[in-house]
Amino acid sequence: MIHFGLICPPGVSHITGLTGIARELCRRGHRATLFHILDFENVARQEGVEFFPLGTHVFPKGALKHFAQQLSHAHGLKLLLLGRESELRSISMYLDEAPDALSKSGVTALLVDQFEAPGSTIAERLGLPFVTICNAVSLNPDPALPPPIVSWDPASSRAEQLRMRIAWGLFELVLTPMRHRINRYRKAWGLKSLKGLHDTASPILQLAQQTEEFDFPRQSRPSQFRYIGLIRREGSSRLPFPFDRLDGRPLVYGSLGTLRSDTDGMFHVLAQACSDLDLQLVITLGGKDDLSKYSELPGAPVVVKNAPQLKVLERAAITFCHGGNNTVLESLAAGVPVIAVPLNGDQYGVAARLQYSGAGERIMLKELNALHLRDVLRKILSQPSYTERARAMQASLQRAGGERRAADLIEEKLSSCTTLV
Repeated sequence: MIHFGLICPPGVSHITGLTGIARELCRRGHRATLFHILDFENVARQEGVEFFPLGTHVFPKGALKHFAQQLSHAHGLKLLLLGRESELRSISMYLDEAPDALSKSGVTALLVDQFEAPGSTIAERLGLPFVTICNAVSLNPDPALPPPIVSWDPASSRAEQLRMRIAWGLFELVLTPMRHRINRYRKAWGLKSLKGLHDTASPILQLAQQTEEFDFPRQSRPSQFRYIGLIRREGSSRLPFPFDRLDGRPLVYGSLGTLRSDTDGMFHVLAQACSDLDLQLVITLGGKDDLSKYSELPGAPVVVKNAPQLKVLERAAITFCHGGNNTVLESLAAGVPVIAVPLNGDQYGVAARLQYSGAGERIMLKELNALHLRDVLRKILSQPSYTERARAMQASLQRAGGERRAADLIEEKLSSCTTLV
């Protein structure tokens, strides 16, 4: 039996990605524990894994809600700096507390989200094997591809390849404070310094929640890199929903995820566009905001705090979202085209891949208005190619294997590690 420790950023979709794989591993007789702040204890229990609290003084219960409120009002450089400061605090928390916590819990291997950079250092410190899980766009540098935080297409010329190299250099520069923070611990522990945060990926196995078809063509890929497609989340399927209010009109499903509130008025724009086209709209607030704020939206859409996303997507014609990898992939797994309006981070990279695949459209926030969105909605509904490409992505996700394929690969790769006996 392997006891897996789960290390990941403070995002529900990142946690449920790891726990989706962990549940399959537990079904096979293994054990899994999430090491995180108190705000995620209930999520861990609901996902069927054990929980060990970290950072109880630095991140007391309720800290996540405060951070989400800050995110909702931040854009551009402010948003980037806010995220970086949060990650620096998270790095210190993990490196200060996790080695001792993991040892006391008897953990014998780690599942590490690629966005939680100290995970590899913790593994090295304790002599544990670890697997990198890419819940979002892979951070592996490629000379033909942009960093995942920009909305560019792949390079098609030498000049564009130069632009990609410059962009990757700037991306690493932005991440330098995180690397320096980790390297201070590594030096104290007698470990070799990291030259870049891409050095934190597992040398054993890297699993990407994408498919080759829903990615840009890569010129270089580590031998231990595998696409596994969508990791199925089960928690939302149990949520109640007023299905009796669906009236048979083409359905648009709108979601901005669980962290960010609609401070940009995107739902009002969406409601107006859907009303103009006589489309029925379902909006989920991701557990945030007051329902009363949306009672006067055009077209009287169905607005809920949370929705059983997979069940609603079975009835949807189009998804409107921020380009989060989970919502996009779950939509494509249902054969539903997507309109993505990226707001931060790797959402730009996901939205770029969505448009490149032909299974949806990308709209930048500064371009978003009811007239333009109405035209894009009409275009997707009237041109069969969008649904055809979404169904092609659906087929690729079915072939990839998801969490079962991930568990197969993890057991195969870790079976030779004597530390797990």
